[in-house]
Amino acid sequence: MPLWGSVPRPPRRVRTAEPVATEAGTDPAEHLLRVALTHPECVGGAVLDPEGGRPSIRIDMNVEMPLDMKADGISSSGVRTCEPVVLKLPAAYPWQSPRFYLREDFPRNFPHLMPFAVTPRPCLVEGNQDEYFLQFGLVEYGIFHLVEQLALWLRKAAISDLISSEQGWEPMLRRDFRDILEIDADAARNAVTKNGGWVVWQGRFFRRGTPEACLNDVTETWISSKGVQTPLTQKADDKTFTSRRADLAASLGNTLVGVVWPDKNPDGAPRISATYLPESVATLRDLRARAAEVGCGRGLQAFLANVERSFTGMSLLAPIPIGIVLCVRRPIHLIDSTSDIELLPYVVEIRANQNRTSLFALGDDEPVAPTMHYQSLTAALLQGLSGAPARAGLAMLGCGSVGSKLAMHAVRGGQDIVTVSDESSLRPHNLARHALGAEHVSSNKAEALAMELVGFGKAPTVHKGDLSHDLRDPEHVKQIIPKTAGAAINSTASLSVREALVSAATPRLRARLFEAALFGRGRGAFLLADGKGHNPSHCDLIAELYATIDGGRAAELLFDPAGGLTEIQIGQGCGSLTMTMEDARLSGMTASLSQEVSRALDTPVQQGLIVIGTADEDSPSTCWTRYNVPAFETVSIAGSDGWQLRLSRRVADRIRAEAKACPSVETGGVMIGLTSARLKTVTVVDLLEAPADSRRTPALFVLGTDGLQSAIRNRHEQSGRTLFDVGTWHSHLGDEGPSSTDWKTAADLAAERTPPSILLITTPARFHALVSPRKDGDG
Repeated sequence: MPLWGSVPRPPRRVRTAEPVATEAGTDPAEHLLRVALTHPECVGGAVLDPEGGRPSIRIDMNVEMPLDMKADGISSSGVRTCEPVVLKLPAAYPWQSPRFYLREDFPRNFPHLMPFAVTPRPCLVEGNQDEYFLQFGLVEYGIFHLVEQLALWLRKAAISDLISSEQGWEPMLRRDFRDILEIDADAARNAVTKNGGWVVWQGRFFRRGTPEACLNDVTETWISSKGVQTPLTQKADDKTFTSRRADLAASLGNTLVGVVWPDKNPDGAPRISATYLPESVATLRDLRARAAEVGCGRGLQAFLANVERSFTGMSLLAPIPIGIVLCVRRPIHLIDSTSDIELLPYVVEIRANQNRTSLFALGDDEPVAPTMHYQSLTAALLQGLSGAPARAGLAMLGCGSVGSKLAMHAVRGGQDIVTVSDESSLRPHNLARHALGAEHVSSNKAEALAMELVGFGKAPTVHKGDLSHDLRDPEHVKQIIPKTAGAAINSTASLSVREALVSAATPRLRARLFEAALFGRGRGAFLLADGKGHNPSHCDLIAELYATIDGGRAAELLFDPAGGLTEIQIGQGCGSLTMTMEDARLSGMTASLSQEVSRALDTPVQQGLIVIGTADEDSPSTCWTRYNVPAFETVSIAGSDGWQLRLSRRVADRIRAEAKACPSVETGGVMIGLTSARLKTVTVVDLLEAPADSRRTPALFVLGTDGLQSAIRNRHEQSGRTLFDVGTWHSHLGDEGPSSTDWKTAADLAAERTPPSILLITTPARFHALVSPRKDGDG
């Protein structure tokens, strides 16, 4: 893309109205000159003698500038009103773009100049110039647009506008250097104090090149540091510097990185370097001079002297590359940064031979390589690349296909994974769609996932116990979902784990709880997110999902027995409860689920949430629907051993509305929902209207029987056989609670109906629930 944000104009020819077509046999240099001359700022030129066997031309560019500068023939920044520029054709032309060279005495204190060019080369576009050139299809258009970028570059250079104070300071171009220094830029900037100084960090290096090779284009070095400080002392057992051969032409080992920042000015003000200097450091002498220019001379000298001192009486045969970072204060913040500190990274090699006079064998002529800076892998880097805000850490309950991919999506967005839990091992068939690779087969899934996360700088706690058991132990819960976890995701697709997690969701558990699952062979997926205070719970939400899911694609997939969990034979005589689907389908669904988890975490918790997605049979198109679910109302069940009735807001509102619609008689109906003996809950998510033969009077409601059993069976089948008849409800005209008649009715229900047989009474003020106490010996 254009470096200056302009929209290049279409070619305007000076002599003809149409672009010049490339003719067979046409001299490429002559053709290049003719096309360049179509640009209005290109006022002359000539074909030059071939250089190194390659064609080249000179074009003369008119440079627009203020009238007072134009009268002098040169701008205050040193740009002439007419600048000669040489274009050289590479061997791969027209598969590569022409290379642009300014005059040798062109001022060097501009940004967007390519580093290390003996003859100055302007950087005309952001990114790869060859790709920019090739995007236009026609060679003529590519040439014209590059000349347009050159005209813009020269125009801005003339008025010193290559750096915009609003956009920020343009860092030194360090593109295409062979050597790399990988550190956390924020950590280096945070080390800088008002007074000048330096600090030493532990590092690791990889060096490509023979031991005899000096630091130059033949060698290639990568140094990385996590910013851990280390003293510069060398003892017999010290491992600050090590080296071992990786192969015949490569080595790796321990090293260090020195971070140096400028001294303050004599008046106590911070040292600010406001002059742009293109990268030209090639030797230790150059590095010392550059450090002095930016106020880091004393710090660099102290660092190098201490490195020398640490090797007193010690020797090491192999060359060791060390990293050096000069932290330079600029007058304005850097582009795409809030900091005004620019990092200038370099690498130099030390050779601790026995008969040395210095660690730097060539003294001030020792080669120094400017390096590209790679930001080390940090949460801030991942958040920036993902465009994601900082989010609280996750506890992963289940590290199978869905759980492992959700964890990797989260960590790549800069989110921490604080714990991982799974009791099973990774088996060969899991690799069909697991986030981990074959090297982890036979390892515990939680341990294997934790090992993968270490590479992202994470150190999750591993839990390998039975979640359905351990979540019922408060001490284990503290390990599985620690206080550092802002959320926990259950991806086990296990009813027992769901219920155990709900039982663990006491008010002291602050993490928001999620459940993610796939169904219908990966063509469907759902996400449950509990509400404030864990109400509604996951058991409430799954019941609500069963009750409210429409009769379309989602219901078809969710309630299709053939699309549910099926037993697949993996080895001889053994089975695995799993679901057949392609990895691409699972990955697509889990990616969307991950986005929904992130969206929920970025929203203040109030209501519960159900997200359900379905994919078309023969296309990647997926439809997602989100439902907010208010808190459930709870009613203690009299006559029970601590059981609780949980009513969805829809059901509670409907009961009150029906009772209000019958102000002079009692009314009622049948409750539909789920029961959990382990949680001692009856969850009501739907109602059936009273049969036509029901009797309503001011003092009594008698539920009819005409078609009732058929209606209950139909509702059960409609829900995929998930929802059941859990009792009846009726209204009282006054605020009195259960009467003796109600208790007798409860006893009759218990005798006539399959448990549970809850009797719910609604009054103008509140709900009452009761059940006939079970007697010893009752079945």
